[in-house]
Amino acid sequence: MKLTKNKILLILTLVIALVVLFFWGGNYGGKHKSSSDDTQITTTTNVSDDSSSSSQGNSSDNVGDESQSSTNDDNGSKKDKYLTDPVPEGKPKPVEWQDVDIDTNTIYHCQLSVRCDTILDNMDIFNKDKLEVLPDDGVIFPIQTVEFYDGESVFNVLQREMKRHNIHMEFVMTPMYNSVYVEGINNLYEFDTGELSGWMYKVNDWFPNYGASRYQLQDGDIVNWVYTCDLGRDVGGFNSIAGDELPESKKKALDERIKKEQLENNINDE
Repeated sequence: MKLTKNKILLILTLVIALVVLFFWGGNYGGKHKSSSDDTQITTTTNVSDDSSSSSQGNSSDNVGDESQSSTNDDNGSKKDKYLTDPVPEGKPKPVEWQDVDIDTNTIYHCQLSVRCDTILDNMDIFNKDKLEVLPDDGVIFPIQTVEFYDGESVFNVLQREMKRHNIHMEFVMTPMYNSVYVEGINNLYEFDTGELSGWMYKVNDWFPNYGASRYQLQDGDIVNWVYTCDLGRDVGGFNSIAGDELPESKKKALDERIKKEQLENNINDE
C-alpha cells in the first residue's frame, strides 16, 4: 500500500507541477505579447500623434495665413497670406520670387543708389565704433545706371551691384513674409543709430510696403536704398515701414513709439 500511495503521490505531484508550469508559462507569454503589442500600439500612437500634431500645426499656420488674408485689420483692409497690407491703387503688387523665371537674354536698365546721410544728423546716437565705415557725405553708392535681367527684383540688383563694387552687405530670409530683409550695407546695420534705425528702399519715390525680393523691377525704374534713424519718418517712408515686414525687435520698437506718441497726444489734448 505504501508503494501504491507513493506512486500516487508522485503522479499527483508531477501532474500538479505540469499544471503550474502550463499556466505560468501561458500567462508569461500572454504578458510578453501584450507588452509587445502595447509597445507597438504606443509607438504607433506616438507617431500618429506627432504626425497629427505636425499636420495640425501646419494646418494652423495655413489657417492663420488664410485668416490673416481674410480678416480685416484696424483700417478695414485685408492682408495677403504673407501678412502684407493692401498695395495702394496704381502701385506694383508684390511678385513671389518662386514664381519668377528670370530671362538672362533680356537686359533692362534702372538707376540705383545707396545713402546713409541721415546718420550725419544723428551722430549723438550713432555707434562710434562704426565711424571708419561711415562716408563723410553719407553716400555709399552714388546714383548710377545699372543693368538687370527681365524678372529680377530690387534685391537681385542690390546684391549683384554691392558684390561687384566690393561693398559689404548682409541680409536674412524671413519665410513668414516670403521676403529678404536687408540688415546691413557697408557694415552699417540696423540699430547702429538707435533702435528705430535700419535700411529701407524706395522705387520711383515710393516706399513699397513689402520686401525688396518681392518687388519686380521694370525698365527705367529709379531705386534708392536709404538709411533711416526713425523708422522711416526722416526719409518720408514711415507709412510704408509701419506696415512693412519688420523683425520682431523693430515691431516692438514701433509699438513703443506709437504708444509714446499717443500718450503725448493725450497729454497735449488735456
